[in-house]
Amino acid sequence: MFYQPSLAHLRTLAHALCIAPTVFSAPLYAQETPDVQTQIKQIQASLGQIKSDYEQRIAVLEQQVQQLKQQNQQLAQRTQPSVSTLPIAEAKTPAAPTKTQQRLAKATAIEDSITAVAPPPAAAAPTPLPNLGGQNRSIDLGAELFIDAKYSAQSQNPQNAYAGVLPNGAEGVPRGFSIGETELSLKGAVDNLFRAEARFVLEQEGNSTALKTEELYAETLGLPGGTKLKAGKYWSNVGYLNDKHPHEWDFVDLPLVYKQVFGGQLNETGAQLSWIAPTDNMLFKLGGEIAQGSNGYTGTYNSNYNQNKPRLGTLFAKTGGDIGDAHSWQGGVSWVRATTGNSSANQASYDLTNTAGNTINTLNFNGGNTTWIADFVYRWAPFGNPKAQNLKLQGEMFWNKQSGSMTSNFDCGDAGQCVQGSNFAQNQQGFYTQGIYQFIPNWRFGYRYDRVFNGTNSYGLPTAALTNSQIQSGWNPVRNTIMMDWANSEYSLIRLQLARDNAFGPGVYNNALYLQYIMSLGAHSSHKY
Repeated sequence: MFYQPSLAHLRTLAHALCIAPTVFSAPLYAQETPDVQTQIKQIQASLGQIKSDYEQRIAVLEQQVQQLKQQNQQLAQRTQPSVSTLPIAEAKTPAAPTKTQQRLAKATAIEDSITAVAPPPAAAAPTPLPNLGGQNRSIDLGAELFIDAKYSAQSQNPQNAYAGVLPNGAEGVPRGFSIGETELSLKGAVDNLFRAEARFVLEQEGNSTALKTEELYAETLGLPGGTKLKAGKYWSNVGYLNDKHPHEWDFVDLPLVYKQVFGGQLNETGAQLSWIAPTDNMLFKLGGEIAQGSNGYTGTYNSNYNQNKPRLGTLFAKTGGDIGDAHSWQGGVSWVRATTGNSSANQASYDLTNTAGNTINTLNFNGGNTTWIADFVYRWAPFGNPKAQNLKLQGEMFWNKQSGSMTSNFDCGDAGQCVQGSNFAQNQQGFYTQGIYQFIPNWRFGYRYDRVFNGTNSYGLPTAALTNSQIQSGWNPVRNTIMMDWANSEYSLIRLQLARDNAFGPGVYNNALYLQYIMSLGAHSSHKY
């Protein structure tokens, strides 16, 4: 059996064969000794033998290719109707692609190259279905199962609300042993025009578990001009981390700013239109979304279910590319707008709690919320190969403004909304920045810094309605997190994480330890950039 060279070995050999005649045709010194001449002849003989071995190997591979072609032709003749029963069609030469089509294909290839972190494992061949009178069709279905489990020890109760602004409904990782988000993914091409994907998650809710639909959508394939249309339930494409699933995160939990602005991640039911420019050396993508607005984005609305008018919209722009063989980057800007409308049926309801987690008041809000996001990611890997070493730097900045009117149920008895507030305004800014370094194969170390600026907010309500609650204008929480993980393969990962924050209020520090494992079954597709 011959040695099977890698692509790097073949390139090295090609360079050696090209320069060898030049190097060895002239003496390195004015006078060559017999020993030097003997060594040169030995090296030339070795190169000749290696070249002969590769030529023999190539000949064997060509022979195998021919055999496979013959077997494929024989199989096709067995499965197709007799030639005599088919009409004879004139052979046509396919038209050459236009210049725009060539540029679009190249732009799509650039996006694939900067979004594929690692090549996915080879998928099984499609299973042919019996022909039931229609066109032959094959199953193109990929299935993945991700299992996530954790242990955490925390000095504060993660179910308490963060201090600073109105509660957002974000849930922390519970103390002790728990299951994270176990996810089943089914996806594949429907036909030549459409692709579909469904993701179902089993997650812990208190002492029980719940099965939820995380994503369920269809999208187009091959629309002209680089456009794509998606419709259904999906993670919004705003920001960088928002459309990443938990098994793709570099830390156990989300940054503070995601929890306080989005209440987690923005997951909506609606439609998305995106476009990729046919550029040569860079990715440039524009898109927008319109959604029902029924999943509690920042608590701006309670629910817009069964309403004709969608109440959430987004716009986003992304660009990126490669810098040489070892560096790549991606940046983006996003805009999100959500409203409750004027109907009391869609108003947001906020439960204010004290330090013990007990509800002491309820606020009801009508108005709107606008968020801007800027994101940037940089990656480094020697010669573009991240297997041995790689570095990832990532950060996002949020600007969030909420305004409208507020009412309170404070000290009302049976009177209902007895306290009517004036104009309400809440402003937030926040960011996180993190770095992940794989220093040896399979081992990574990471650090993340979080900061949220809650500003000075006006609720338009009596001071007594907010006393002893988590609302503390001007409180700016900070968190520091370190983690180390080990991946035996792309299908298994074990992670240790330590964090310290003061998100629950002045002088209240939460020291947290997390131990997590993530396992996957099935064909594991490549992660997004």
